Amino acid sequence: MSTDKMNNFSHIRFGFRGEGIFYKLNGKEYELWSTYVNGVRIYFDDLTKTDLDENQKTKMFSEIIKFVNINDNQKPIICYNSDYQDAELWKRLSTDFSSEIKDVEVSNVEKENSALYKNMAEDLKSGLTEINIRGLKIKTIKDLDKHWNKIKFTKDGESNEKVTFWDKLKAKMN
Repeated sequence: MSTDKMNNFSHIRFGFRGEGIFYKLNGKEYELWSTYVNGVRIYFDDLTKTDLDENQKTKMFSEIIKFVNINDNQKPIICYNSDYQDAELWKRLSTDFSSEIKDVEVSNVEKENSALYKNMAEDLKSGLTEINIRGLKIKTIKDLDKHWNKIKFTKDGESNEKVTFWDKLKAKMN
């Protein structure tokens, strides 16, 4: 890898153990979740709720893809949620940069909630796990069911049931 090529991307870096990608733009640093499972997976939904415009997001997408190709000498897997605001942008950019991308994985809120619930329920079945999320302590599947509408993923414009002061107080008392 040429030092000159890497200098072109001095504003982009991988996080600790290669998880997460940090991108500096106009004095502000943005973090995108990334992980390595059968290749570098980049989750672009992290840019949805930012102050970036479409041109800035497009520039970041392009440069991050090139950075991964040069730095890791491999094509990344692009991941995004079809229920989120920028889904059409990520779809278009994934098509435009298809020669530089290994694969595209599109999820949705329903799939993500199903996977989240299944993983949490499996962890709780042992009786040895306690999940602390949004100020709630979840120790059993009954607790998970009780608080599910407060912790599950939602679509853009939707919101979860509010976690009240009393919910948090009850969780601390248990």
